[in-house]
Amino acid sequence: MLVMTLLVKNERDIVEANLRFHLERGVDHVIVTDNASDDGTREILSDFAKSAPVTVLDEPGNDYSQYRWVTRMARLAIQEFGAEWIINNDADEFWIPPSGTLREALEKSTADVIICDRRNMVLPYDELTDEAPWYERVVYRASAPTPPQPMADPLTSPLANPHFMNALPGKVILRGEGLVAVEQGNHGARYDRDVRTEPSEIVVYHFPVRSREQFEVKIREGGAAYARNAELPPGIGWHWRRWLAKIENEGLDAALSEALPSGAMVRKGLRSGAILRDTSMVDDVRRASADPRRC
Repeated sequence: MLVMTLLVKNERDIVEANLRFHLERGVDHVIVTDNASDDGTREILSDFAKSAPVTVLDEPGNDYSQYRWVTRMARLAIQEFGAEWIINNDADEFWIPPSGTLREALEKSTADVIICDRRNMVLPYDELTDEAPWYERVVYRASAPTPPQPMADPLTSPLANPHFMNALPGKVILRGEGLVAVEQGNHGARYDRDVRTEPSEIVVYHFPVRSREQFEVKIREGGAAYARNAELPPGIGWHWRRWLAKIENEGLDAALSEALPSGAMVRKGLRSGAILRDTSMVDDVRRASADPRRC
């Protein structure tokens, strides 16, 4: 049994496509926690769950205790659905097996933690429009992302590159047996025993910025939630905190320009090969977005 968990807040532009996409690729059940959405996301989830293997939970908390909420879903996946494997997903991430289904890609693994590379998909921050669906516009990525450079102060030090052009941490698929807790960010987990990890050919396509409105709402809500969380150190969620300050003090473009490349940077990167135009997801996401009754 492969169960996917999904923590969402105000993701109406992408959440239904995400659900259909993964159910069609071998996910047996999805547990969704809605964190007090007020943009129609909760209604989309309720309607979708009427005809699909989806369980919807509500979380009113306002401090983004992600690790608590995701751990709760993971334990439910094990206890109620007998999950052998768990994907702890975000609404803007799409997991792609090398062939066949996700479940088939995991069948031969003897590991407990499967590490999956993440491809951060971007578009130029200064050419953000709504003239076409997001999946037709967010089609660029770094060909060889480099790790983020150390900073004296993540909240104020200059960034060497736009954040989503860097090689950000991968995501993991977790075996259910012995799982104790999921880490903040869904990049790791704690078990009641020593575990074995291995890399995977499964790739995560990440679409973090899809419109100006979506980015601003996400940063304002997420940055404020992290500020209210008294348990997590300032370094956790630093980019949310940083960009909230940028928006409030310098405006939205100041934050967007740290997250995404400019149009000039994209065109230069395409000529040099540093940036790729990757449209491999367009048709699949278009199909998942087009018909609300496929699953």
